[in-house]
Amino acid sequence: MICIAIIEKGGRSNFEKKLWVKLGLFFFNIYIIITRWLNYFIKLKPMKIERYGKSFFVSRNLEYLHLWGKSWERNTYKIIDKFVDPNYSYIDIGAFIGATVLYGAPITKKVYAIEPDPIAFKELNKNVSLNPMFEGKIELHEKCINSCSGKVKFGNIAKGGDSGSSLLFADSKTSWIVDGITFDEFINENEIKDCNFIKMDIEGGEAIVLPSMKNYLKRNKPVLYLSAHPPFFKNPEDDTRKIIDVLKIYRNIYSGKGEKIELNDLLGKKRLKNFYAIVATDKEWD
Repeated sequence: MICIAIIEKGGRSNFEKKLWVKLGLFFFNIYIIITRWLNYFIKLKPMKIERYGKSFFVSRNLEYLHLWGKSWERNTYKIIDKFVDPNYSYIDIGAFIGATVLYGAPITKKVYAIEPDPIAFKELNKNVSLNPMFEGKIELHEKCINSCSGKVKFGNIAKGGDSGSSLLFADSKTSWIVDGITFDEFINENEIKDCNFIKMDIEGGEAIVLPSMKNYLKRNKPVLYLSAHPPFFKNPEDDTRKIIDVLKIYRNIYSGKGEKIELNDLLGKKRLKNFYAIVATDKEWD
């Protein structure tokens, strides 16, 4: 998101930062309005995406066209290749428009894709439908994993559908009431007994959701690939400590590039001011 890049600029006063964020959101919303208008009138054929020996088809939606460059999700693709096992299923929490879901489908037993943003889910559903060769291997769920079950307010600081929707933005102008479900109830409802990999990218909602998953993670020890968003946390240090309390059940914590990380390093100033990805596992990164 454009606004995220602006938030992370350093050396500015709070007034300047807020101004840059507002300007970024303004131009980003204009971009969304224009591309959605063009999509309505211009019907383009699907496009084929090829990554690391795998291929799949996606909608040539102008709003998302810039996301399909070869640098997008590069580390995530490599981590899926490394840890996803064809004998087990994987759960994608925050599936967005389906890049990781479609990439993982050929190399996993089954993908459970969870996405509560209705705009992103519509695109996810469209992209999955363009790949009939994965029929039966991808299961879509328009739900929000939460610390409790029931209807929940879910929002976005822009127009939605841009990978930036979160439980933390419930009070934003763009918001929806969606179906919420705890992770344990999702597991039981879908009778999942073979998950060995979980990807979680929920724009700060991990501070709410991850502690509620602790018992499951402790019992089953799936590899956890987590995108952390401390700048979105209400209290970055306290919320990071809650996440650390969960991650300490694993023997190894790695960066998205495979570098070993000490849990206390996550409380450093640099980490608390930036987004980052980590892999929690009992396995060794060879």
